Amino acid sequence: MTPKVVCLGAHIFDVLGRPVSAIPPGQGRLALDEIKVTAAGTAGGTAVDLAKLGAEVTSFGAIGDDTAGRVLRLLLGEQGVTERLAVKAGRATPASILPIRPNGERPSLHAAGAMDALTADDVDWAAVAEADVLHVGGPDALGGFTTSVLPELLRFARDHGTITTMDLLRTSVPPGLLEDLRPSLRHTQYLLPNDDQIRALTGTADLHRAAGLVRAHGVGTVVVTRGGDGSLVAGRTGFTGIPAFGVPVVDTTGCGDAYSAGFIVGLCHGWDVLDAARLGTAASALVAQGLGSDAGITDLAGTLRFWSERPADLGGAAPPRSPLASGT
Repeated sequence: MTPKVVCLGAHIFDVLGRPVSAIPPGQGRLALDEIKVTAAGTAGGTAVDLAKLGAEVTSFGAIGDDTAGRVLRLLLGEQGVTERLAVKAGRATPASILPIRPNGERPSLHAAGAMDALTADDVDWAAVAEADVLHVGGPDALGGFTTSVLPELLRFARDHGTITTMDLLRTSVPPGLLEDLRPSLRHTQYLLPNDDQIRALTGTADLHRAAGLVRAHGVGTVVVTRGGDGSLVAGRTGFTGIPAFGVPVVDTTGCGDAYSAGFIVGLCHGWDVLDAARLGTAASALVAQGLGSDAGITDLAGTLRFWSERPADLGGAAPPRSPLASGT
């Protein structure tokens, strides 16, 4: 089975360099080991990782009519993503400059560009109906689309049997976002924020309480990613912590996107939520070991092999015994 996934939302052109311990003063120069450009964002980065993990991916979002946009589309196509991005005349493509610190931290210099210009007409609703999963990346950055279109789109997806997942983009979420998302959350089966995002979204520091507050708005399962502390899965049966793999960290850019991609692929192959979360954890660990949101992951078989060689990191949990687990 080849999962069919629609990724909708934030598509960002990233320029990354490492290691950057400090910005040189004046017109000083700093020699780097690597500089890389990637297709990123909670929709674009997830789309690339999904394609690497064997999914058939169609991508929707708004970009500008500029060089960055043309390169972004090229990068998506090279990874096997069918991009159907809406090009907005006179607008800039969402872009970030990421100076990666020696410890893997990634401060961001970001220009939102045309991200908030997506409209209902820019989305092929038939593709959503035919997909196994609709993944919404960055509803906190899509402007009026989030309140005027997204609730109906998610309802439409559920009416057609499409699984719905959602991730946020910004660490500092805008005031009132939870209220803006309320109509969409009731049609969202899986929400995958990081710990900072869900705390800001709900106004509470306790992750268990925060996840419960979001679930009270109708979300079936909340999966909170926590960096090196793993993730927390909150669903109908309670709370389960999933530890992280112990790996050397080069760059944390795109780790959450990789987690979402692995999680979605696990769901599409019929795995339970905890094993899907473990596949997301493995994908995230691979990405953390290279530069950029598309680093580390080669294919599904390689990701499963990485997990199967390190079950102790996940408390002894090995990949489920299935044709998928053998990479076939």
